[in-house]
Amino acid sequence: MQAQVIKKIDFTEQNLFIGLDVHKKSWHVTVLSEAICLKSFTAPPDPLGLFSFMIKTFPGAKYFSAYEAGFSGYYIHRKLNALGIDNIVVNPADIPKRNKDSIYKTDKSDSRMIAEALRGGLLKGIYIFDPESEEFRGLFRSRLALAKDIRRTKGRIKGFLAFRSIEVPVEFIQNPKSLKYLQWLKSLELKFSCSRHQLDQLLNRLKFLMEQRRILEQQLRDMARKRDQTMFNLLQTVPAIGIMAEIGDIKRFKHFKQFASYVGVVPRLHQSGESEKVGPITYRSNNYLRPLLIEAAWQAVRVDPSMLIYYQQRCLKGNAKKAIVKVARKLLSKTMHVMRNRVKYERGIA
Repeated sequence: MQAQVIKKIDFTEQNLFIGLDVHKKSWHVTVLSEAICLKSFTAPPDPLGLFSFMIKTFPGAKYFSAYEAGFSGYYIHRKLNALGIDNIVVNPADIPKRNKDSIYKTDKSDSRMIAEALRGGLLKGIYIFDPESEEFRGLFRSRLALAKDIRRTKGRIKGFLAFRSIEVPVEFIQNPKSLKYLQWLKSLELKFSCSRHQLDQLLNRLKFLMEQRRILEQQLRDMARKRDQTMFNLLQTVPAIGIMAEIGDIKRFKHFKQFASYVGVVPRLHQSGESEKVGPITYRSNNYLRPLLIEAAWQAVRVDPSMLIYYQQRCLKGNAKKAIVKVARKLLSKTMHVMRNRVKYERGIA
Protein backbone atom coordinates (compact mmCIF):
# COMPACT_ATOMS: atom_id res chain seq x y z
CA MET A 1 0.00 0.00 0.00
CA GLN A 2 1.44 3.36 -1.08
CA ALA A 3 1.90 5.90 1.70
CA GLN A 4 -0.06 9.14 1.32
CA VAL A 5 2.15 12.16 0.66
CA ILE A 6 1.04 15.30 2.50
CA LYS A 7 2.01 18.51 0.74
CA LYS A 8 3.14 21.29 3.02
CA ILE A 9 1.57 24.64 2.21
CA ASP A 10 4.19 27.09 1.02
CA PHE A 11 3.64 30.85 0.92
CA THR A 12 7.10 31.71 -0.39
CA GLU A 13 7.27 35.18 -2.03
CA GLN A 14 3.59 35.84 -1.28
CA ASN A 15 2.59 39.07 0.43
CA LEU A 16 0.31 38.77 3.45
CA PHE A 17 -1.34 41.79 5.05
CA ILE A 18 -2.17 41.84 8.76
CA GLY A 19 -4.65 44.28 10.28
CA LEU A 20 -4.37 44.64 14.05
CA ASP A 21 -7.09 46.09 16.26
CA VAL A 22 -5.03 46.57 19.41
CA HIS A 23 -6.48 46.49 22.92
CA LYS A 24 -4.94 46.09 26.34
CA LYS A 25 -6.05 42.49 26.96
CA SER A 26 -6.37 41.18 23.40
CA TRP A 27 -5.84 41.89 19.71
CA HIS A 28 -8.12 41.10 16.84
CA VAL A 29 -6.05 39.97 13.87
CA THR A 30 -7.12 39.77 10.22
CA VAL A 31 -4.76 38.18 7.68
CA LEU A 32 -5.34 38.84 3.98
CA SER A 33 -3.57 37.51 0.92
CA GLU A 34 -3.58 39.38 -2.38
CA ALA A 35 -6.97 37.77 -3.15
CA ILE A 36 -8.80 36.46 -0.09
CA CYS A 37 -9.16 36.63 3.70
CA LEU A 38 -7.05 33.79 5.12
CA LYS A 39 -7.74 34.18 8.84
CA SER A 40 -9.58 36.37 11.33
CA PHE A 41 -9.13 35.66 15.04
CA THR A 42 -8.58 37.05 18.52
CA ALA A 43 -5.08 36.68 19.94
CA PRO A 44 -3.21 37.59 23.14
CA PRO A 45 -1.42 40.98 23.01
CA ASP A 46 1.97 39.48 22.21
CA PRO A 47 4.09 40.40 19.12
CA LEU A 48 6.23 37.27 19.48
CA GLY A 49 3.14 35.05 19.67
CA LEU A 50 1.74 36.65 16.50
CA PHE A 51 5.02 36.17 14.65
CA SER A 52 5.24 32.53 15.75
CA PHE A 53 1.69 31.93 14.50
CA MET A 54 2.45 33.54 11.12
CA ILE A 55 5.62 31.57 10.38
CA LYS A 56 3.94 28.33 11.47
CA THR A 57 0.67 28.85 9.58
CA PHE A 58 1.91 30.84 6.57
CA PRO A 59 5.61 29.93 6.20
CA GLY A 60 7.82 31.71 3.70
CA ALA A 61 5.56 34.75 3.12
CA LYS A 62 6.41 38.42 3.41
CA TYR A 63 4.41 39.90 6.27
CA PHE A 64 3.06 43.46 6.37
CA SER A 65 1.03 44.79 9.29
CA ALA A 66 -0.55 47.97 10.60
CA TYR A 67 -2.36 49.21 13.70
CA GLU A 68 -3.84 52.50 14.88
CA ALA A 69 -1.81 54.95 16.95
CA GLY A 70 -3.12 55.08 20.49
CA PHE A 71 -2.52 54.07 24.08
CA SER A 72 -0.10 51.25 23.20
CA GLY A 73 2.61 53.56 21.89
CA TYR A 74 5.37 52.23 19.65
CA TYR A 75 6.61 49.16 21.53
CA ILE A 76 4.50 46.81 19.37
CA HIS A 77 5.75 48.53 16.21
CA ARG A 78 9.40 48.18 17.17
CA LYS A 79 9.00 44.57 18.27
CA LEU A 80 7.16 43.49 15.09
CA ASN A 81 9.77 45.11 12.86
CA ALA A 82 12.57 43.50 14.85
CA LEU A 83 10.92 40.09 14.37
CA GLY A 84 10.60 40.55 10.60
CA ILE A 85 7.05 41.86 10.15
CA ASP A 86 7.06 45.12 8.19
CA ASN A 87 4.76 47.19 10.41
CA ILE A 88 3.45 50.76 10.27
CA VAL A 89 1.46 52.79 12.80
CA VAL A 90 -1.36 54.81 11.23
CA ASN A 91 -3.53 57.76 12.16
CA PRO A 92 -7.04 56.36 12.89
CA ALA A 93 -8.59 59.18 10.82
CA ASP A 94 -6.66 58.02 7.73
CA ILE A 95 -8.25 54.55 7.56
CA PRO A 96 -10.93 54.41 4.83
CA LYS A 97 -14.32 53.44 6.27
CA ARG A 98 -17.63 52.41 4.77
CA ASN A 99 -20.84 53.85 6.18
CA LYS A 100 -22.02 50.49 7.51
CA ASP A 101 -18.73 50.07 9.39
CA SER A 102 -19.52 53.26 11.31
CA ILE A 103 -23.02 52.01 12.14
CA TYR A 104 -22.04 48.42 12.99
CA LYS A 105 -18.56 48.66 14.51
CA THR A 106 -16.72 45.60 15.82
CA ASP A 107 -13.11 44.67 16.50
CA LYS A 108 -13.31 42.22 13.60
CA SER A 109 -14.50 44.87 11.12
CA ASP A 110 -11.89 47.35 12.38
CA SER A 111 -9.00 44.94 11.89
CA ARG A 112 -10.30 43.98 8.45
CA MET A 113 -10.56 47.63 7.39
CA ILE A 114 -6.94 48.15 8.38
CA ALA A 115 -5.82 45.03 6.51
CA GLU A 116 -7.78 45.94 3.35
CA ALA A 117 -6.43 49.51 3.34
CA LEU A 118 -2.90 48.18 3.86
CA ARG A 119 -3.28 45.74 0.99
CA GLY A 120 -4.60 48.50 -1.26
CA GLY A 121 -1.63 50.77 -0.49
CA LEU A 122 -3.93 53.38 1.06
CA LEU A 123 -2.14 53.74 4.38
CA LYS A 124 0.84 55.88 5.26
CA GLY A 125 2.61 55.38 8.57
CA ILE A 126 3.05 58.23 11.01
CA TYR A 127 6.49 59.45 12.05
CA ILE A 128 7.99 57.26 14.79
CA PHE A 129 10.29 58.94 17.30
CA ASP A 130 13.36 57.09 18.48
CA PRO A 131 12.95 55.82 22.09
CA GLU A 132 15.02 58.62 23.67
CA SER A 133 13.18 61.36 21.76
CA GLU A 134 9.87 59.73 22.65
CA GLU A 135 10.70 59.91 26.36
CA PHE A 136 11.86 63.52 25.96
CA ARG A 137 8.52 64.36 24.37
CA GLY A 138 6.75 62.52 27.19
CA LEU A 139 8.48 64.76 29.72
CA PHE A 140 7.35 67.82 27.77
CA ARG A 141 3.75 66.58 27.73
CA SER A 142 3.93 65.91 31.47
CA ARG A 143 4.78 69.56 31.93
CA LEU A 144 1.69 70.54 29.91
CA ALA A 145 -0.46 68.24 32.04
CA LEU A 146 0.92 69.86 35.19
CA ALA A 147 0.12 73.31 33.80
CA LYS A 148 -3.47 72.16 33.17
CA ASP A 149 -3.74 70.86 36.75
CA ILE A 150 -2.43 74.20 38.07
CA ARG A 151 -5.03 76.15 36.07
CA ARG A 152 -7.76 73.81 37.31
CA THR A 153 -6.67 74.26 40.95
CA LYS A 154 -6.56 78.05 40.58
CA GLY A 155 -10.06 77.91 39.14
CA ARG A 156 -11.23 75.95 42.17
CA ILE A 157 -9.73 78.57 44.48
CA LYS A 158 -11.55 81.31 42.55
CA GLY A 159 -14.76 79.28 42.81
CA PHE A 160 -14.21 78.85 46.55
CA LEU A 161 -13.88 82.64 47.01
CA ALA A 162 -16.80 83.50 44.71
CA PHE A 163 -19.14 81.03 46.46
CA ARG A 164 -18.46 82.81 49.76
CA SER A 165 -18.60 86.33 48.23
CA ILE A 166 -14.99 87.03 49.20
CA GLU A 167 -13.62 89.90 47.09
CA VAL A 168 -10.05 89.62 45.81
CA PRO A 169 -7.97 92.83 46.04
CA VAL A 170 -7.38 94.52 42.67
CA GLU A 171 -3.61 94.04 42.73
CA PHE A 172 -4.06 90.28 43.05
CA ILE A 173 -6.59 90.12 40.23
CA GLN A 174 -4.00 91.66 37.92
CA ASN A 175 -1.21 89.41 39.21
CA PRO A 176 -2.64 86.14 40.58
CA LYS A 177 0.79 84.44 40.40
CA SER A 178 2.39 86.59 43.09
CA LEU A 179 3.53 85.14 46.40
CA LYS A 180 1.66 87.94 48.17
CA TYR A 181 -1.60 86.59 46.73
CA LEU A 182 -0.89 83.14 48.18
CA GLN A 183 0.01 84.73 51.51
CA TRP A 184 -3.25 86.70 51.46
CA LEU A 185 -5.21 83.49 50.85
CA LYS A 186 -3.35 81.81 53.71
CA SER A 187 -4.18 84.65 56.11
CA LEU A 188 -7.88 84.88 55.23
CA GLU A 189 -10.14 84.70 58.26
CA LEU A 190 -12.98 82.29 57.60
CA LYS A 191 -16.04 81.74 59.75
CA PHE A 192 -15.89 77.95 59.86
CA SER A 193 -12.90 75.67 60.42
CA CYS A 194 -14.04 73.29 57.66
CA SER A 195 -13.81 76.19 55.17
CA ARG A 196 -10.26 76.86 56.35
CA HIS A 197 -9.34 73.19 55.88
CA GLN A 198 -10.81 73.21 52.37
CA LEU A 199 -8.88 76.32 51.32
CA ASP A 200 -5.65 75.06 52.90
CA GLN A 201 -6.00 71.81 50.98
CA LEU A 202 -6.36 73.71 47.70
CA LEU A 203 -3.37 75.94 48.53
CA ASN A 204 -1.17 72.97 49.45
CA ARG A 205 -2.11 71.26 46.21
CA LEU A 206 -1.33 74.42 44.22
CA LYS A 207 2.09 74.84 45.87
CA PHE A 208 2.92 71.18 45.28
CA LEU A 209 1.96 71.37 41.59
CA MET A 210 3.92 74.59 41.05
CA GLU A 211 7.01 73.06 42.63
CA GLN A 212 6.66 69.94 40.47
CA ARG A 213 6.37 72.13 37.37
CA ARG A 214 9.50 74.06 38.35
CA ILE A 215 11.49 70.83 38.75
CA LEU A 216 10.13 69.44 35.47
CA GLU A 217 10.97 72.60 33.54
CA GLN A 218 14.54 72.47 34.82
CA GLN A 219 14.81 68.83 33.74
CA LEU A 220 13.48 69.77 30.29
CA ARG A 221 16.02 72.56 29.91
CA ASP A 222 18.87 70.27 31.01
CA MET A 223 17.83 67.52 28.59
CA ALA A 224 17.35 69.97 25.71
CA ARG A 225 20.85 71.38 26.24
CA LYS A 226 22.29 67.88 26.40
CA ARG A 227 20.56 66.83 23.15
CA ASP A 228 21.42 69.93 21.11
CA GLN A 229 22.84 72.98 22.89
CA THR A 230 22.95 75.09 19.72
CA MET A 231 19.34 74.38 18.76
CA PHE A 232 18.20 75.04 22.33
CA ASN A 233 19.88 78.45 22.29
CA LEU A 234 18.37 79.31 18.90
CA LEU A 235 14.85 78.39 19.97
CA GLN A 236 15.19 80.67 22.97
CA THR A 237 15.17 83.57 20.51
CA VAL A 238 11.70 82.59 19.20
CA PRO A 239 8.99 84.49 21.15
CA ALA A 240 7.55 82.25 23.87
CA ILE A 241 7.67 78.91 22.12
CA GLY A 242 9.56 75.73 22.88
CA ILE A 243 8.83 72.96 20.39
CA MET A 244 12.08 71.04 20.34
CA ALA A 245 10.63 68.04 22.23
CA GLU A 246 7.37 67.76 20.31
CA ILE A 247 8.75 68.02 16.76
CA GLY A 248 11.82 65.85 16.86
CA ASP A 249 13.77 66.03 13.59
CA ILE A 250 12.62 69.07 11.60
CA LYS A 251 14.11 67.57 8.42
CA ARG A 252 11.30 65.01 8.29
CA PHE A 253 9.08 67.79 6.89
CA LYS A 254 9.86 68.30 3.20
CA HIS A 255 8.25 71.73 3.03
CA PHE A 256 6.40 74.23 5.21
CA LYS A 257 2.88 73.18 4.13
CA GLN A 258 3.57 69.71 5.47
CA PHE A 259 4.81 71.19 8.76
CA ALA A 260 1.79 73.52 9.04
CA SER A 261 -0.55 70.59 8.35
CA TYR A 262 1.10 68.54 11.12
CA VAL A 263 0.65 71.34 13.65
CA GLY A 264 -2.87 72.12 12.37
CA VAL A 265 -2.70 75.73 11.12
CA VAL A 266 -4.14 75.08 7.65
CA PRO A 267 -7.74 75.75 6.53
CA ARG A 268 -10.29 73.16 5.53
CA LEU A 269 -10.85 72.92 1.77
CA HIS A 270 -13.78 71.55 -0.23
CA GLN A 271 -13.25 71.55 -4.00
CA SER A 272 -15.64 70.02 -6.52
CA GLY A 273 -15.70 70.93 -10.20
CA GLU A 274 -15.54 74.69 -10.50
CA SER A 275 -16.57 75.22 -6.89
CA GLU A 276 -13.91 75.71 -4.24
CA LYS A 277 -14.73 76.59 -0.62
CA VAL A 278 -12.09 77.42 1.97
CA GLY A 279 -13.40 76.83 5.47
CA PRO A 280 -12.18 77.47 9.03
CA ILE A 281 -9.02 75.99 10.53
CA THR A 282 -8.74 72.20 10.23
CA TYR A 283 -9.87 69.98 13.09
CA ARG A 284 -6.82 67.75 12.52
CA SER A 285 -3.89 69.01 14.56
CA ASN A 286 -1.21 68.22 17.07
CA ASN A 287 -3.24 68.76 20.25
CA TYR A 288 -0.15 69.78 22.19
CA LEU A 289 1.55 72.10 19.71
CA ARG A 290 -1.32 74.10 18.23
CA PRO A 291 -2.57 75.63 21.52
CA LEU A 292 1.02 76.53 22.46
CA LEU A 293 1.56 78.09 19.05
CA ILE A 294 -1.55 80.27 19.38
CA GLU A 295 -0.36 81.44 22.82
CA ALA A 296 3.08 82.14 21.36
CA ALA A 297 1.48 84.15 18.55
CA TRP A 298 -0.11 86.53 21.09
CA GLN A 299 3.29 86.91 22.75
CA ALA A 300 4.96 87.52 19.38
CA VAL A 301 2.51 90.33 18.64
CA ARG A 302 3.61 92.04 21.87
CA VAL A 303 7.37 91.72 21.40
CA ASP A 304 7.93 91.66 17.62
CA PRO A 305 7.05 94.87 15.70
CA SER A 306 6.76 93.05 12.37
CA MET A 307 4.27 90.58 13.86
CA LEU A 308 2.27 93.46 15.36
CA ILE A 309 2.00 95.17 11.96
CA TYR A 310 1.05 91.88 10.30
CA TYR A 311 -1.62 91.27 12.96
CA GLN A 312 -3.10 94.76 12.64
CA GLN A 313 -3.28 94.48 8.86
CA ARG A 314 -5.14 91.17 9.13
CA CYS A 315 -7.51 92.55 11.78
CA LEU A 316 -8.66 95.19 9.28
CA LYS A 317 -9.71 92.40 6.90
CA GLY A 318 -11.46 90.16 9.44
CA ASN A 319 -11.85 89.31 13.12
CA ALA A 320 -9.04 89.04 15.66
CA LYS A 321 -9.31 85.26 16.07
CA LYS A 322 -8.66 84.62 12.38
CA ALA A 323 -5.88 87.20 12.42
CA ILE A 324 -4.04 85.54 15.32
CA VAL A 325 -4.19 82.16 13.55
CA LYS A 326 -2.48 83.76 10.56
CA VAL A 327 0.14 85.24 12.91
CA ALA A 328 0.63 81.75 14.39
CA ARG A 329 1.18 80.33 10.91
CA LYS A 330 3.73 83.03 10.15
CA LEU A 331 5.47 82.42 13.47
CA LEU A 332 5.61 78.71 12.66
CA SER A 333 7.20 79.51 9.30
CA LYS A 334 9.87 81.60 11.01
CA THR A 335 10.44 78.84 13.56
CA MET A 336 10.97 76.31 10.79
CA HIS A 337 13.49 78.68 9.19
CA VAL A 338 15.34 78.93 12.53
CA MET A 339 15.46 75.16 12.98
CA ARG A 340 16.36 74.26 9.39
CA ASN A 341 19.04 76.89 8.88
CA ARG A 342 20.19 77.06 12.52
CA VAL A 343 20.00 80.86 12.65
CA LYS A 344 18.58 83.22 15.27
CA TYR A 345 15.04 84.55 15.10
CA GLU A 346 15.21 88.15 13.93
CA ARG A 347 12.57 90.47 15.37
CA GLY A 348 11.27 93.35 13.30
CA ILE A 349 11.87 91.56 9.98
CA ALA A 350 8.83 90.52 7.93
